[in-house]
Amino acid sequence: MKTLRYSYIILLLCCLCFHTSMRGQDARNRVASTIIADGLAQLPAKNSAVYNEVMDEIARTGAEGMASLVGMLVPEGKGNNAPFEYAISSVTDYVTHPSKAGLRDGVKQGLIKGLAACQDNANKAFVLAQIQKVATQADIQLFMGYLGDTYLQSHALAALAIVPGVDATLVAKMGGMKVSKEGIAHLITMRKLTDPVLEEMLLSWIPGADVATLKSVYDALTYCGGLKSMKALAVAAQKTGFKYEGTQATDAYMRLLERLASIHGKNVMKASKQLIAQGDRAVRCNGLGLLLQSAGPKAGAEVLKALKDGDIQYRNTALEMAESCAGDGIYAQVLRSFAKLSPTAQCDVVRWLGNNHVSSAIETVSNAMNNADENLAKAAIQAAGKIGGERALEALTGQLSGKYAKEAMSALLAFNGNVNTAVVGLLADNNPSTLTHALGLVSKRHIYSAYDAVLRLLDNSDNGVKQAAYGALVGITSPKQFEQLSDMLEKSDATTASKLQNALLFALHTMSPDQQFKLVSGRMVASKRPQLYYPLLSQAGNMEALQLLQSEYKKPSTQADAFAALLKVKNPEAISTLYAIASTDNKRKDTALTSMLALLKASPKNAMGRLMEYEKALALNPSAAVKNAYLGAVSSIYELPALSLAVKYLADNTTSFAAATAVKTIIGKNSGLQKGEMTRGWLEKALQVFAGMTNNADAGYSVDEVKGILAKFGTGGFAPAMNDGKTQKGVSLNAKKNYENFELYAEWRANEKSELWLRSQPAIALNKNGEVEILATTSKVATPVVQSAAPGEWNVLYAKLVNDRLMVVSNGVVLNDNAVFAPQDSKKAATVSGLIKFVGAADGLEVRNCYVNELPSTPVFTLSKEEKAQGFEVLFDGRSLDKWQGNFNNYVPEDGSIYVKAHFGVGGNLYSKKTYSDFVYRFEFCFVNPGVNNGIGIRTKLNTNAAYEGMEIQVLDHDDPIYKGLQDYQQHGSVYGIIVPKHVKFGKLGTWNTEEIRAVGDRITVTVNGEVILDGNIREACQGHNIAPDGGKDNPYTVDHRNHPGLFNKEGHISFCGHGEGVKFRNLRILDLSKKKGRK
Repeated sequence: MKTLRYSYIILLLCCLCFHTSMRGQDARNRVASTIIADGLAQLPAKNSAVYNEVMDEIARTGAEGMASLVGMLVPEGKGNNAPFEYAISSVTDYVTHPSKAGLRDGVKQGLIKGLAACQDNANKAFVLAQIQKVATQADIQLFMGYLGDTYLQSHALAALAIVPGVDATLVAKMGGMKVSKEGIAHLITMRKLTDPVLEEMLLSWIPGADVATLKSVYDALTYCGGLKSMKALAVAAQKTGFKYEGTQATDAYMRLLERLASIHGKNVMKASKQLIAQGDRAVRCNGLGLLLQSAGPKAGAEVLKALKDGDIQYRNTALEMAESCAGDGIYAQVLRSFAKLSPTAQCDVVRWLGNNHVSSAIETVSNAMNNADENLAKAAIQAAGKIGGERALEALTGQLSGKYAKEAMSALLAFNGNVNTAVVGLLADNNPSTLTHALGLVSKRHIYSAYDAVLRLLDNSDNGVKQAAYGALVGITSPKQFEQLSDMLEKSDATTASKLQNALLFALHTMSPDQQFKLVSGRMVASKRPQLYYPLLSQAGNMEALQLLQSEYKKPSTQADAFAALLKVKNPEAISTLYAIASTDNKRKDTALTSMLALLKASPKNAMGRLMEYEKALALNPSAAVKNAYLGAVSSIYELPALSLAVKYLADNTTSFAAATAVKTIIGKNSGLQKGEMTRGWLEKALQVFAGMTNNADAGYSVDEVKGILAKFGTGGFAPAMNDGKTQKGVSLNAKKNYENFELYAEWRANEKSELWLRSQPAIALNKNGEVEILATTSKVATPVVQSAAPGEWNVLYAKLVNDRLMVVSNGVVLNDNAVFAPQDSKKAATVSGLIKFVGAADGLEVRNCYVNELPSTPVFTLSKEEKAQGFEVLFDGRSLDKWQGNFNNYVPEDGSIYVKAHFGVGGNLYSKKTYSDFVYRFEFCFVNPGVNNGIGIRTKLNTNAAYEGMEIQVLDHDDPIYKGLQDYQQHGSVYGIIVPKHVKFGKLGTWNTEEIRAVGDRITVTVNGEVILDGNIREACQGHNIAPDGGKDNPYTVDHRNHPGLFNKEGHISFCGHGEGVKFRNLRILDLSKKKGRK
């Protein structure tokens, strides 16, 4: 007993010693290592919200957490560092944001600590790159310390190149750096160091240097060099003939001259003239630029001299730099010499004046408009438009009747200033050319003030002017002129009616559809020619306008005009109207269906909604061209109903190519259709179509494509489930066999409430108005969705039933993709196999194109004879979670196992319906994703954290690199935070493991793959103190130093505690030992 007491004292002291910084925990009681492991498991994040949450959590672990994260990096070639590098880089980037400055130092210190412990060069280089993102002046010595490392030197230099505030320190230490001359020169360049003390050092390195070093030295001298450097670089550039080569001496020389131009102007002028004398155009232009920069008061004269040069690029270089080098006075200087310049140089000058909006040059520019040189005249017109002003406007309007009217029109359209008054004034001119162009300006520049003047020209004797005036109304009308324009419209003839309609359309285009309709319909009531207003109804496009056009269409006298207007309506509601016309008017069928197709493509209808409309249109048997257009639209819907529709048109020679293309495209885009005899047969028919078109190159390519798809074809797939037909009183439409797991497509329409039975039980209600309701489920499902165009029209239903999960999609709308399949009568068990049948009273339900894809049967788990004799109960047989409650969304039966995709706090855990006290719980588990984390809660309450409100037996891929530094009480099999297990080594991902958890009183035993890894007493492990004696949060008696208030629960639920996606469980069974005690 005495020895035992000493043992407890020693254990207590160990626990207290363990009370270190690793005890820093978050609101979820997680230590740094757990926070990092959980974070890594969620990266790459599914969305930005999750990403930011993970980044913040890891950043808040500070130096300790970041150092442990860096410690997860393995030597190059020894493992996969990508997840850790991504996390480290992302967290570092995260804290560079100004709002995260408070987290920055902790992250940086963690990186520095991790770097010090790192042994691999590649990893060191990576960490150095991260530190430089958050480095400050205080960190310069850290990077300097790596300059002597051959491998890391370049990385340290890269960091030193961007750390702020260290220029003086670097200059002082540069001479003693253990870095190559090239490296130091590059550092000077990167930091743009200008200290003149560096010049002598750099110049001394030139003799005998290699090309790479010379390039770096020359680059550095452009920042810190003076006249000595200028001389040295001049020699170097001359040696190359001022050509661009490896050392780039010429480029460096020019950049140095540019920097020195304001300091040593005379020297630079002399050097620049030498450059100008070279034959290379680029060198000459650079030389000219340097000359102008260094010329001072003489810059203007140099510009004028350059304008006499025969090289257009040289001249324009002078003009581009003229103002910055010679000041505003350069414009007057150039203008005084303008007449002496060649026409090509004058063109350059005029463009330059226009681009710089030189208003003082407008007389010169205006005069140039009349120059005999066409290029100069056009350039002047363009320049005048840019300069703007009254004189420019006068000159440009004067050109509207001349040779360059088109150019003047363009300049006036883009004129720098208000042209309205001047253009309106032109409308009083008598010259037809002037009037025509002025009217064009009125319309395009929307000069509303010209409206009255334009009206006066509607009766002009010149027909060209008259038509231009009518055309100009478009662009200058507004709602206030509606009545006047309407009066004119009703008196119009065939030559002016359309122009007046366009004017009215423009007048109303800013109004809402309802406002437009109110005006137009009111006018139509009293009109003798209401059809003139149909285009305005098209633009209004609201339901009232559409209904009025429908009404007008029914009148023989206005039918043609109303139909033309209906074709222009952009409202998707017009689809049904166009379909109705196409189905009753054979002459207008093609035109109506063509417009209908355009509306369908732009409509908000989903793919299935559009497909049903395509099918209706094709059923009207339009021309081959229209059929082919619709088949082209069908080919963009990669689902079985679209495929079955396209197949119907393979046999018609006029549509076979479009149909075959649709079949090829749909199957090629949907791998789920690339199996089975039915779709193979359809694709082979398409192949025959392509193969028969020997003169069609596209068909030849399609043959190869189809053969490639056929080569990949698999077995199974969709097949017809039943014949098309109607239900009759007492007789349903049944599939030919029973099904367990399957997916189906069917098209249906009902006159009254009907049902689809799955596995021989009512599953889905099909109502006459297109509503679909899931009947066989305990899940919360969407409210009924109406997607059919009208009662009695066909609908498309997709259903998938696998194990106890049902997915239902009605007309392309997902009602539920994970509903729990269960009978309406909760007292009955769900069927696992049975008939698919459509049930409707009398002949109220029609079904067609019903196809079923039978999916593999689910492996079913049964107890062994021994376990059955012992009294074990199956908790999951591979198909149904009917003995469980809670989070069915993230715990899904899949191939005989439960696949878990739950994250902590997302949707909750899965709990047994029964509670247990003493038991033996057996199961198998398999890690699918690396580093996945789960747990088995025992004796826990509902909707709580089982690790503290009960017990959690850890389920963890604990050897994954993300768990480097994991605490031993967090290993797989631990009673989390209470008892440490023996470390178990798992096989590769995908390996199934067996586990047994035995709970008898306070004794917990965990056996994995036949080996006992934990056998301990929870009460003894914490000396009876599951809660700290002082009532505080720190409990020295538990190994995780946390309180576990539910540790001694007498009974509770068994649960799965999801912390990440990627683990499977199967063959769940339990032996309730408390029942046996009761019998005894």
